[in-house]
Order: sequence, then structure tokens, then C-alpha cells
Amino acid sequence: MGIDAEARRAPARSASDARLFEPDADAAFERLARLATSLTGAPAGVVWLVQDDRVVRRSVHDAVGSTVDPGELSPPSERSRCALVLRDDGPVWVDDVTDGTPEAASAADPVQAWAGCPIRDTAGSAIGVLGVLDVRPRPWSSHQRDVLTTLAQAATGEVVLRAALADSRADRSQADRRAARSDQDAREAGRQAQQAGAQARQAGAAARYFEAQARSASAEARSANAQAATSDQLAAESQRLAGLAEQHAEEAEELAATLRESLLPARLPAFPGVEVAARYRPGTGGSVLGDFYDLFPTPDGWGAVIGDVCGKGPHAARTTALARSTVRALGHTDDDPGSVLAALHGVLHVWFDERPSFATVAYAGITPRVGGEGLDVRLASAGHTPAVVLRRDGTLEVLEAGGRALGIRPEPRIAVEPVTLDLGDRLLLYTDGVTEARPAGGREFELDGLLGILRGLAPDAGEHAVADAVLAAVADHAAGAALDDTALLVIRAGRR
Repeated sequence: MGIDAEARRAPARSASDARLFEPDADAAFERLARLATSLTGAPAGVVWLVQDDRVVRRSVHDAVGSTVDPGELSPPSERSRCALVLRDDGPVWVDDVTDGTPEAASAADPVQAWAGCPIRDTAGSAIGVLGVLDVRPRPWSSHQRDVLTTLAQAATGEVVLRAALADSRADRSQADRRAARSDQDAREAGRQAQQAGAQARQAGAAARYFEAQARSASAEARSANAQAATSDQLAAESQRLAGLAEQHAEEAEELAATLRESLLPARLPAFPGVEVAARYRPGTGGSVLGDFYDLFPTPDGWGAVIGDVCGKGPHAARTTALARSTVRALGHTDDDPGSVLAALHGVLHVWFDERPSFATVAYAGITPRVGGEGLDVRLASAGHTPAVVLRRDGTLEVLEAGGRALGIRPEPRIAVEPVTLDLGDRLLLYTDGVTEARPAGGREFELDGLLGILRGLAPDAGEHAVADAVLAAVADHAAGAALDDTALLVIRAGRR
């Protein structure tokens, strides 16, 4: 693959407005570069960003020990690679740079094979590249391409999230400063008005004795009235700025809601023989969710995943986006639920690094039964809440909750249990926002509360009726004090 003169020029687009060159962005990009090397097997991973028409190494992870410094300007060979990805506005895969490519390996640049995927900003424009490098030629497999593309999407999520949160904080800070200045001006105007009033009273007393002083006092009184009018205007401006601050607070909450919606599927796909109801309700303890769910096709059928990331706010949102996109990317090519969760554990263990965090996940591999109605399910659990099966005759079965939460220790521990769903049977997956819901000072809803609600349903209740009944019971029990997010999936075996 050749690189022409146009590709060798530095790109015109820039990441400066995205606030990606601040020190606190280093850790996230470093973890993504490290994940790229770990999951593709390449010796080196790098994040290039464009700053004022210059290509800068933002983060570098070099497993072979060569010396590279993040933050320095990239040499011509690296600028050529970055420019080529940005010019094509898409992934570039080079198996062997000597295969008709002007940038042959040299002592200064020994790279023989490389790959790069664009990192985009909030407008969808490419402002950087996530790349991997090798000193020997190599073919890039479809799995490695999926992994690098997924990690580039995670890097794009980091860009969008940082830009949105920074803009929200800047708007609120500016409104607070204006409101503070307005309050100070109003107090000063009030003080001046009080002083002018005192002067007017003195002038009124003097007017009884000296007509000339009376005229002067009248002038001072008019000045005091003008100052009072100015004080009224400043008070009105203070009220206006206070309203503007409230508006910015509402916009910040709307931004948080938009982020929550972007981390959940807009709508679930329709699969023959599978009827699904999904529900999500944000808690009152944080602005950005830590729960997630998804449904997607797999080699043998379909995959359904539900998980709960420890924590709230921007870091939980980044982890949620990474976990959901990783499960979807792996599930498209791997039909073993236990293997998918083990691979996700490896990604999260590197992503968390030294930060104490974890995620509980349940992943159901769903296969249509050959020669008849019904579904065969393999349910993999990593420390998640126990699933419940509602048989069409009204019988309830609580499945064993097993495994260990992902990302805690280097070795994963995944529990896999087979489940058969005959026509009309339903499988309920949920997060701990259901069982741990409680009112202020009261007891938790617990598994017994959930089973009590399910026993009261009609045996043939549909998936949406089950989901709505559980969500309503949790809300009623918590009495409006649900601090944690609540997510649930109801999977029903239907007719094909």
C-alpha cells in the first residue's frame, strides 16, 4: 500500500478543542495503547493526536522495550501513517511495508507492519489514530481488526465524554461567576442607595433653614433615586443570571441522560423464536449509569448480556461502554459464553490497572432448538445476581449464581449452567438494583421479594407483563429512594 505526497502532509484537523492534551487524559490513552498490544499481539501500540497541524505521540506502550517518549512530535514516518488513516477516514491495514510502499524499514524506523483506526470527535471527524506496530511483516486477522476497531471506538467514547463533561463544567462555572459578580454589584448599589438616602434626609433638614441647601438636597435626592433605579436593574440582572444557572443545571442533567441513552441499545433486535422485554431505570445516586444490557446475533444464535459496573460517573460510563462493545465484538465470532466472559475479564483487568474496581456480568448464549419449539441456553455468570426461570405452568426455578466479579484478580472464575426453555417459558436476568432496593432506613427487597412478585403473576404472563410488574414492585418498595440503577431482561421462548 503506497503513501502519496498528499498523505505525507500533516493533517489539517486538530484535537486541541477536545481537551485531550491535559495531564489527566494520559492514563486512559495509555490503557488503550496497552490493550491494543495485549489483544492483537503486536509489540507496540501508540495513540497519535493532531494538535495545530502537528502529529503528536499522545500515549505509547512498547512491549519490546524501545525508547519512545509520549508528547513529542512524531517523525516523518509516523506522520505519514497518521495522515494516511485520516485521509482515508477509515482503518488502514499494512501487512508488509516493503510490498510496494515507499516507507521501507530502516535503522531509524524498523517498522515492517502496522495498522491504524481513526479516533473521532463529537462531530464525527477523525482527530487521531490508535495504531499498533510490528518490526516483522504479519497478516492482520479479522479478530485483530475487530479488536483494534472496538478499542478505537472506546477511544472515541473517551473523546466525546471528556468534551461533553468539560463543556458542561465550563458553562456552569461561567454562570456561577456571573451570578457572584451580580450579587456583589447589587450589594454595593444597595449600600450606595442607603448612603444617598441618609444624605437626602440631612439635606431635607437643612432646607428648613437655607433655601440654597434645599435646592442642593433636591439634586442629591434625584441622584439617590437614579442609584436606586440602578440597584433595581442590578437585582433584576441577578435574578436573570440565577435563572441562567438553573438552565445550565437542567442542560447538564439532560447531557447525563443523553450519555445514559448512548450506552444502552436504542431498540432491541427481533430474532425468530425469541421474545425479549428490557427495562432500565436510573438511580438517584449518580448522574451516569453503571448498569448495561445488550442483545445481538452470535454464530449459533443470539447472545444476551446484562452487567453492573462498580461506581458511577464518567469512569463507570467509560467502563460500561468498553464492556458492552467488547462483549458484542467477541460474541459475534465466539459462541462459548464462558470464553467471552473470560476474554472480557482480561480486557477489564488491564483497563482497571491499579484502580480498585470490578464488574459483575451474566451472558446467555441462546440457540434455537433443532426440530422443535423452544430454546437451549448456556448461561455464564461472573459474580452476577442469580437468574430466575418462570415455567409456563407457574413453576419458578432459581439458577445458581456463580463465578467471581470481573477485573478483581488476574485469573477469571466463570460459572456456566445449561438452561432449557420450552415454549412459553421465560428467563429473567436483572441487576442488584432489584434485590437491593430499599426505602430510607428500611430493609432490602431481596430475592424473596422478587420471587413473591413472580408467584403472583399469571402462569402465561408475557415478557412485558413480567418486566413491568417487577419494575413497579421495586419502585413501590423503595418508595422513591432507589439509589442504584435498575436493569432487567425477560427472555421468552416463542414460536418461530
